[in-house]
Amino acid sequence: MIRPIFHFFFGLLLLAPVTASAMDNGTTPLTVRDAVEQALANNLNLMLQKENVKAAAGAVGIAGSRFDKFITGEADVARSERTPIFPGGAEVEEDANLDISLIKRFTTGTEVQLGWNNNRFDTDVDEQTLSPMFSSGLSLGLTQPLLRGWGQDIQLAPVQAAERDLEAETFQVNSLAADLAAQVKSGYWTLVFARQDIEVKQFSLTLAEKLLEETKAKIAAGKLAPVELFQPQSEVALREEQLIAAERAIGVADDELKLLLNSDDWYSSYTPIDTPNTEPVSLTAEIILDNALNNRPDIKAAQIDVDAARLREKVAQDDLRPELDLVGSLGYGGTDDSYGSAVDNSFDDGDTQWLVGLNLTFPLDNSAAEGAMQQARAFHSQARTSLELLKLQVIREVRTTVRDVRLAIKAIEATRKTSLATRKRLEAEQAKFDAGRSTTLDVLIAQEAYSNALSQENQTHVIYAQALAELDRIQGLISFDHEEGRTN
Repeated sequence: MIRPIFHFFFGLLLLAPVTASAMDNGTTPLTVRDAVEQALANNLNLMLQKENVKAAAGAVGIAGSRFDKFITGEADVARSERTPIFPGGAEVEEDANLDISLIKRFTTGTEVQLGWNNNRFDTDVDEQTLSPMFSSGLSLGLTQPLLRGWGQDIQLAPVQAAERDLEAETFQVNSLAADLAAQVKSGYWTLVFARQDIEVKQFSLTLAEKLLEETKAKIAAGKLAPVELFQPQSEVALREEQLIAAERAIGVADDELKLLLNSDDWYSSYTPIDTPNTEPVSLTAEIILDNALNNRPDIKAAQIDVDAARLREKVAQDDLRPELDLVGSLGYGGTDDSYGSAVDNSFDDGDTQWLVGLNLTFPLDNSAAEGAMQQARAFHSQARTSLELLKLQVIREVRTTVRDVRLAIKAIEATRKTSLATRKRLEAEQAKFDAGRSTTLDVLIAQEAYSNALSQENQTHVIYAQALAELDRIQGLISFDHEEGRTN
């Protein structure tokens, strides 16, 4: 008589993710793929990391602004009234200027300035040939670094470092996404186990209640002493407490998953659709380690950080050098008593001027540059060390995860055998109890062993699924090849 009950409830346990909530109100069906995709779209931590990418993109623009073109303009008017200091000297003078310049720095470090210069000067001096006097002209200025800032490598290094930072932040988004996917999968399977476990606890309670009714019947028939009633009664109460704890575990697991998915509905519960896939996978630790070291986004980001730090150290090294600049200018303009004539003279018979020279700046105390160099060298060393530490961590994670997967495969088979053995033991104890050759305590102990074995078997399936999720994470992957089990 006990076998049909076992078979019914055992089948119920296998279908727990559906039967536990298929007819509940306020539930949301959810597959593991849907959970991961929703988390990748809505998770707040991932959104924050994406903002870092935007900030890094802005830093690239800032670094590249050194090569932007810009226009400067200056306009002023001055008037002076004074007592002449010699006979015939000026009492009133007016001076007005309008200067506009276009400035551009090139990747060689060459800075070119094209200027348009305009002036109006008026004085009351009788000997002044032109009053007012207008002048207009064009000027071309050039500055070329010869020591500090020489060459494209140095000029482009800040931009290249910022671009490396942007690339690294992008990889960090991918790394966080892989970590998040593993967290979501783990949380999903935890919720699956919680819903399966409440079925086990309900099954255990049903067995205890059945035994209580059988004990009452035997006491009424005079086959057992009345004192035998207390043991199954206390066990029913205990298993009711376990059922309440299992209900709480579902709520906790559901809340944790909602937090990862940034759900906007906290009043309904998720109904997991998938069950863990228990098919064993074939693992080669060397291949997995090679995949992790070559493909993990956080390792790629760390490698890029090393390159960015190297570029900044290169710039800091260059800043220790003195400044020696080649400067030159060429001017072409005209002068007359009207502005139009001054412009015409600029083209017809303009005045010219030119200049060539060197500017040298040699710091006697260069503490700022030396400090920046020390910092840049330290950051470069830190980046290299961080990369090596990350690689060591990856090696350890690969070893641990591969071992966990292999042990979980063995545990699945072991717990399956344990569940079968404890079920047969319970069937035997129940048959002996029906025949009057076993006590209620013996049956309750067998019931507890069987329910614990069922819970452990379900837990092992979940541990295996979580280990597979971790196997993807340590390789920087987001996949569902071995994550989805039977979908009902």
